[in-house]
Amino acid sequence: MTTRIMVINNSDNILAMYQKILEAEGHEVSTQLFLNSELRDVGKIKPDLIILDYYVGREGVGWEFLQLLKMDNVTSKVPVLLCTTAVKLVQEIGAYLATKHVTFLRKPFESRDLVNTVQSILGDSVNSPATTLPATNGSVKKMAKKNHKE
Repeated sequence: MTTRIMVINNSDNILAMYQKILEAEGHEVSTQLFLNSELRDVGKIKPDLIILDYYVGREGVGWEFLQLLKMDNVTSKVPVLLCTTAVKLVQEIGAYLATKHVTFLRKPFESRDLVNTVQSILGDSVNSPATTLPATNGSVKKMAKKNHKE
């Protein structure tokens, strides 16, 4: 079954990069420039995953859009991959957001990191560099899974 992924960013170049990487993995990808993105667009597309940048134009705009996504009945259960350099944000609110189906991927990342994280979120998982929860001591804990060969 093909999964639908919606990528929201403020750069056509970044959107094209995500689309190329994710379509090569067999996903159906819908891209939206952030300025044109609205909640109703997300509801129409019905994605299995939303990839959103925390810094969309300016700090916090991605966060504001994420809050709207999670307050809306149609989009609240859709998992979100929040790409960010804001490690402090992950440390402060990561545990709470994990309960809201939000996973963090720290930038910069390699295309393989993106693919592995998406697979992990969608349940096809391998090794994911995604951070889903801060450790109890406040430091960021990497969720590492081992590939077991039979």
